[in-house]
Amino acid sequence: MHPTADVDTQLMLLAAAGARDAAAALVDRNRGRIAGYITRLVRDRRVVEDLTQDVFLLALKNADQFRPTAKVSTWLYRIATNTTLNYLKQRAVRGRTPTLPEGPGEPPDRREPGPEQQVSQDELRYQVSAAVHTLPLSQRIALTLFEYEDCSYEQIAAVLDTTVESVRCLLRRARLALRAELEGLK
Repeated sequence: MHPTADVDTQLMLLAAAGARDAAAALVDRNRGRIAGYITRLVRDRRVVEDLTQDVFLLALKNADQFRPTAKVSTWLYRIATNTTLNYLKQRAVRGRTPTLPEGPGEPPDRREPGPEQQVSQDELRYQVSAAVHTLPLSQRIALTLFEYEDCSYEQIAAVLDTTVESVRCLLRRARLALRAELEGLK
């Protein structure tokens, strides 16, 4: 055990040693974050729960491969990305088209606008979410990790198994594409 390790790292190391309560606590602490990330990539809420469960099954099955030199969240995002990519590839092979989200698909605004403002903001969130979904998958993943999951360039590079410079390039291209797609919205 590493005395200076963060809580998630300690839980992962305990889970790797077979502690079921630590595994359950790790899942509880990270389920919402991973499900939110997958929701932004897949946009099919019916499969998010299954993919999220798959991520944690894989993470716990391979807990002995985790090294405390990386953040647990980065490791989980990497597993979630690979699991989601596999799902999307299988879906593409079967010829299924993506499902639009049932709602705006974005976290709620913490401020309390009036009803007419809320409708407008919900519509704007929906349009932004739809525009993000038009991006190539690598750009969508990088943008989602950076903007919604607060990951650093280094963490994103680790998740995507690429360089920090490639992440910068992906984010730059994603922002330019979004700017063009959303031009005229207020």
